[in-house]
Amino acid sequence: MNSSKPVHLREVWADNLVYEFFLIKEAISRFPLVALDTEFPGTIFQLNRDKSSLSHATPYENYCLMKWNVDLLKIIQLGITLSDSHGNLPSFGTEFHYAWQFNFQDFNIEHDHHNEESIGLLELQGIDLKKNREKGIDSSDFGRLILSSGLVSNNSSITWITFHGAYDFGFLIKILTKRELPSDMRSFLGMMRFFFGVRVYDTKFMMGCISGLHGGLERVAMLLGVERITGRRHQAGSDILLTLQTFVRFKESCAKIDLEKLNGYEGMMFGLCEGWLGFTYAPDTFMGSTLV
Repeated sequence: MNSSKPVHLREVWADNLVYEFFLIKEAISRFPLVALDTEFPGTIFQLNRDKSSLSHATPYENYCLMKWNVDLLKIIQLGITLSDSHGNLPSFGTEFHYAWQFNFQDFNIEHDHHNEESIGLLELQGIDLKKNREKGIDSSDFGRLILSSGLVSNNSSITWITFHGAYDFGFLIKILTKRELPSDMRSFLGMMRFFFGVRVYDTKFMMGCISGLHGGLERVAMLLGVERITGRRHQAGSDILLTLQTFVRFKESCAKIDLEKLNGYEGMMFGLCEGWLGFTYAPDTFMGSTLV
């Protein structure tokens, strides 16, 4: 990010949802790099194995686990950041750069499944679940507006960025389809290609394969010298800004070494591939003209 303008998270609730999607629609042609993050009530289902062997779970096991959790749980927050290839964010002619944090009403802590520890962590980081219930967005309204925003439905000009993003796309696909995730992983990957296009990148997977950088978002960002610029951990808007900054810094470092190393990582989601199983297509571009 080359500007000295501070970054402001645009908090989106039911009463300003339509206007904020209007802004996104206006900005998307100039800022076609889209980073995504979600917050949800932890996980209910987990693999029945010791921690040392979790990294050896198969893509099929990981997908089944994700499906069970996404099907059962309800989204709390979703963060979206738009940028150009250098990490610059839209400012709409103001003194701020902007990213978006969407707050959903769907989750009811009194009745819905959740992980107590995860909920405690989210509340500690400032998420107000009561306010979400009272003023938050109905996910069906969000789904209707994002479908007409230019962000989804295989828009070839968009590049999507996540960090360990299978759950993020899982929740978004659940919102878009209004149904449970497909029973098989290839159908899920096909839906990803349909809704999000060809250029979808999971920064965690890419970094592990190319540079041997492993760990969570905070650790990888620290190793690359990237600092969180606003907000707190485990808030979707703040985390997605850090994801975007980390991706841009990683792309810049790879460009100094060998840009071609990034070819072929389209659709490779961490945990859902073994170095070869991403989207069922043969990519013929490197992240599109927006990044090179």
